[in-house]
Amino acid sequence: MSIPTLFTYTVPRDFANKTIEAFLLEQGYTKSLLSALKRVHFFEEKKEHYGIEKNGQWAFTVDLLAEGDCLSVYLPMEKENSAPPYDFPLDIVYEDRDILLLNKPAGLPCHPSPGHFEKTLAGAIVFYQMQNSSASSFVCHFIHRLDLDTSGLILLAKNRLAASVLNKDMKEGRIQRSYLAFCQGNPEFSLGSVPGFRRVHENEKEEFNYAFAISAPIARVEEEKMLRTVDFQKGQEALSYFNVLNYFPEKNYSLLHLQLATGRTHQIRVHLSYLSCPLLGDSLYGNGEESVFSQNIGLSRHALHSYSISFTHPIRKEKMFFQRELPPDLSMLQK
Repeated sequence: MSIPTLFTYTVPRDFANKTIEAFLLEQGYTKSLLSALKRVHFFEEKKEHYGIEKNGQWAFTVDLLAEGDCLSVYLPMEKENSAPPYDFPLDIVYEDRDILLLNKPAGLPCHPSPGHFEKTLAGAIVFYQMQNSSASSFVCHFIHRLDLDTSGLILLAKNRLAASVLNKDMKEGRIQRSYLAFCQGNPEFSLGSVPGFRRVHENEKEEFNYAFAISAPIARVEEEKMLRTVDFQKGQEALSYFNVLNYFPEKNYSLLHLQLATGRTHQIRVHLSYLSCPLLGDSLYGNGEESVFSQNIGLSRHALHSYSISFTHPIRKEKMFFQRELPPDLSMLQK
């Protein structure tokens, strides 16, 4: 079992005469997490416990608070990561008690799945904990996913509270991620001829400083497990923004900088394919011409990289920003 995580708080004046539950909800605790904290639990054989203390005494979520009270919250222990350990070096961009930010290589799946059970990013994290005595035991919560062949930044929470806060921030659009991608052709050439593809409105530029937007709903292709398509009748809302950073006319492909306002499965890949500008190397959404070109230049995966991420730290509430440049197999496409 993992070790209970301790969080401490000093109650401000605004929460005097309010319940512990009201205060903890404001800190990002979910109803389900609070439910687990309503009773104190002891594990005598490990001398571990979880629950809530107020001023050194065990307390309940319905108890009232006073200004200056000290709350100690011991989060419930979680089951250990179930992924098989995988001896693979992690490219750690940032780590503290609550979060882990990694630079994922292409070709490494996030989770075990049929066909990719043993060699996964989750397994590499398990191995990292096993081999590093300084790495505290934690259960990783993926805040977002990257496809098998997408490289770049991926954010994980290391406890249930951090996961709760970050998942809510992700759902409400407060975590901003951008991507670099190489696509066939130049999407600008399709402007005005494809429904849902437009220039960005001036009132959007305060939040999304991009030139172009694709607003095209995405749906699962019937009787297909993985394949998605643009479907204006049955699809879920999907909105992508992008700039064309460079167009290489002699090779007829473009370097794009993209940001998603929604998070549909394969959203970038589907939207670019919809514009007849599929990602280079995309075997699922590409076309014959693109596939032959990708093979000729030695590109063995789709040309998509998770480039930057900005978010608020789930516990310390600090603004954080990170970016990682293109890996060598994609960087060479700029030459």
